[in-house]
Amino acid sequence: MARTVDIDFTFDGAIDVSAALGALLEAGMRPSMEGEVAYLIDEDGMFDWKRLEDSRLNEVIFKMGESRWRDRVVGITLFFPEVDSGGDFLFHPGRTSISCVIGVNPKLLPGSSRFCDIGWYMARLIPLFESMGLSEVEARDSI
Repeated sequence: MARTVDIDFTFDGAIDVSAALGALLEAGMRPSMEGEVAYLIDEDGMFDWKRLEDSRLNEVIFKMGESRWRDRVVGITLFFPEVDSGGDFLFHPGRTSISCVIGVNPKLLPGSSRFCDIGWYMARLIPLFESMGLSEVEARDSI
């Protein structure tokens, strides 16, 4: 079984994908570590991630926010400021929930060799999402 670290955010109503991504980027999140943006528009249930040069980020954000994808999962990989940790932000059908799957160098709890410092991530994400109608947060770290 593979390690899974994720935080699920539930909202009172549908959120705007483009606005949520704008808030994350304004908070200093980076869309790229090696000059490419990894993103997902799950048209067929196969979760085929695509990569584009990071100069095309606005195009990716626009496409992910299109109403025609409202009933599909869309996602993007983002990296947290000041650390080499990142994750996939998945916007679920109906747009009332987002999952942050922390899959790139999870930041561990001080003194722990195994468990992710989920509180560190939540302290950075919850304030951004509260103004969008955040109503529930659920976190998991399974090894």
